[in-house]
This record gives sequence, C-alpha cells and structure tokens, in this order.
Amino acid sequence: MDLLSWKNVFLDQLALKGRKQATIRRYDYDLLDFFQWLEEKPFHTLTTEEVEAFYHHLLMSRQYKVRTIRRISSVLRRFALFLLEEGFLQDHPLLHHEPPLLNLEPLNRNEWISQKETSILLKTSHSERGLTENQRIARPQLTERNYTILLLLTNYGITLSEACALTMRDTSFIQQTIIVGLDASKRTLTLEDDHAKQLYVYWSSIPEPVRPRMHTDDSFFVAFDFTRRTYHWSYENDRPKALTAIALQKMIRTEVARAHLRKGISAQHFRNSYLLRSLLHSGHDHQLQRKLGLKSPLSLRRYVLTVSRLTTKEKALLLPNQ
Repeated sequence: MDLLSWKNVFLDQLALKGRKQATIRRYDYDLLDFFQWLEEKPFHTLTTEEVEAFYHHLLMSRQYKVRTIRRISSVLRRFALFLLEEGFLQDHPLLHHEPPLLNLEPLNRNEWISQKETSILLKTSHSERGLTENQRIARPQLTERNYTILLLLTNYGITLSEACALTMRDTSFIQQTIIVGLDASKRTLTLEDDHAKQLYVYWSSIPEPVRPRMHTDDSFFVAFDFTRRTYHWSYENDRPKALTAIALQKMIRTEVARAHLRKGISAQHFRNSYLLRSLLHSGHDHQLQRKLGLKSPLSLRRYVLTVSRLTTKEKALLLPNQ
C-alpha cells in the first residue's frame, strides 16, 4: 500500500478506538500536510536530518508556535509507530525526534561545571590521588585512558555515546582529527596538539596483543580487566572489547569522587558547559549548530536562553583563565 492508503487505515483504527471526529480530521490534515512537504522523498528512507529540516521549516518559515509543533510531532510519531507495528517499517527517525520543550527553562547552576572544576577533575584523573595500593598497580594504563576520555568530553563536548562509539577508523593521529556522531550530528573534530598527542599516548600504552588495530572498526576506548590488570579482548568478536556506556558512567563517577567534586556530575554536565562556553565565545551563528553536533536549531534554544540569563560571575566561572 502507498502512504495515503496506510493513512486511511490508521485513521480508521483511531475511529474504532473512539477518537472524536475533530481529532481524526486534525490527524488527517497534519499527515497530508507532511506528505505534501515530502514531495518525491521516500517516506521509509527519510533521514534524521530531513526530519529535523521539516520541523525547522514549521518553526522558521511558517512561524508555528511550539505547542503546534509538539502536536504535529505527536501525530507523526504515532503514525510511524503504527507503521512499525504493521511491519511496514523497522525503524524511523520520526520515532526518535524530540519536540521543543513547551516551557523552556534555562539550565540551572547545578547542570554545568566551572572551568576550575574541570581543571581539578583533569588534574586528579592524571594523578594517583585517592587510590588504594592495589589500584595504583593497575593505574598506569588506566590513567591514560580515563584522562583521554575526560579531555574529549570536557574540551570538545562529545556525548557519552559518541565516546563509546569512537573507532580506530574514526581516529587519525597524523591529521589530529576524530569523527564522531551519526547522520545530521556527524562531524570531524580537529584536536589541539597536546590532546592529539594524548590520544596517541593512551593508544600506545595498550599492550600490543590487545591494542585496537589501525584503520579498523576496533573501538578506540577499550574495556579494562581489573582482575588481570590489562585491557579486555573479546574472543567472540576477535577484537578489543569496547568500553560500554555503563562502564564509562561509572568511571566518571569514580573520577569525580576522587576529585572531591559534587555528586551527580556526568557527561551531560561536561557537554552543557562546553555548549555554554561555545556560545559565550562565538555567539549564536549558523555554524555553531553543526560544530556542536546538534540536530536542529531548536536544540540550541535552551542554551541560548541560559547564556542570556548568566550573571557576570557565572560567565567568569565558565571561561578559562578566570
């Protein structure tokens, strides 16, 4: 069946579930409007970037209110879910789109960390402060990995999932770049000289038999075996075992505790701080969205609002050399 036929089946099901005719007419209008915007684009192969472009069109070109965009997002998500349940789709970016918040609130002070806190965290992670004697034995290799991860999270604002997904194919020691993100958020980051060298220091510290292989899909950040005091090898996949998001979250909590910083600091705090610093440095320009790996201009709205509400003292806390 084509999209119009699927739409009619979907609306018939809503009627059987007792939805009001006014609601069904609203669904019909929103779906037809979306189909018209699609033009020749195949629905089942839409990318995240194309979906975000549609919502950007509603916000910027049509000047729709946030409440209206949220309603349309709900209609399209339910239609995509219906197609998924009917076996027409296996997945679709409409299912994962996050509409703008109805009541936009700025980040509060507890949702980002200062430059001083960042410096303390990095310095502590590269030291033996707060370690037991047994931990010190395994620490030389682990220190370089943890420090490298924290450098990327705090200085480049990559997400926790982007750090875990980084592979050797994404990493160039010669060009001093890494590629992170998927679809619309995919981007190439140029590293500072010292940071690029640190990536190489970490990688070369891994024993060669379990070291990620150059120009392969081997994970760049490898899980650590504390019992054997070396890095894990996955015999099932015949490659170094990737560091998981859960393990990375635990590592961050451990390093934060060692640095005697407040509880609850996470990778999202690092990213929030990076985004706010970037806005303070660059302002709200068109290149910033791509640089930060944000899928839509809507994603920047909360950060722009936060920057506009920051006090002079808070701005000083975010910026280096303050």
